Amino acid sequence: MIIKGTSCYENAKSGNLVSITGDGGNAWGFYGNAYKKMSPRLYLWQYYDQNPDNLTEDELIDWYIKEFYDLRLKNLDPNELINTLNQKFGEEIILLCHELPGLNINKEHFCHRRLLADWLGLETGIIIPELSISESRIITTEEIYDLKPKIKKLIKKY
Repeated sequence: MIIKGTSCYENAKSGNLVSITGDGGNAWGFYGNAYKKMSPRLYLWQYYDQNPDNLTEDELIDWYIKEFYDLRLKNLDPNELINTLNQKFGEEIILLCHELPGLNINKEHFCHRRLLADWLGLETGIIIPELSISESRIITTEEIYDLKPKIKKLIKKY
């Protein structure tokens, strides 16, 4: 398995960790592998963070999904991405960014790592769980929201 799961910097203490944030995780004390091509652009994060048009939380998340899809996923071959990650980082990759997992899709817990994971799931059938990994390599699967229904609703291709 190429992609073992996703996690946040706080919950991933060991394994084949790969940051997908713009700074590679440095702002959160992570200095390991990074694949910045899957990070959101600064404008996307700033609009989402500041919400200048006072969108509702659902509208803001829908906006982010559509923008990230158009920016990073629309013209991306999912199998090519998986092969690239495998060539660069090997097997059992855990994709990281900073938001803590949660059961509800809301601004506090919404994260582009889960957007990427659920998009890959739609495209390939691969299930990519949210994980916590201790320093002693004990892995726990975290319950987390499912973005696939929102992705399907917002992206006409499905």
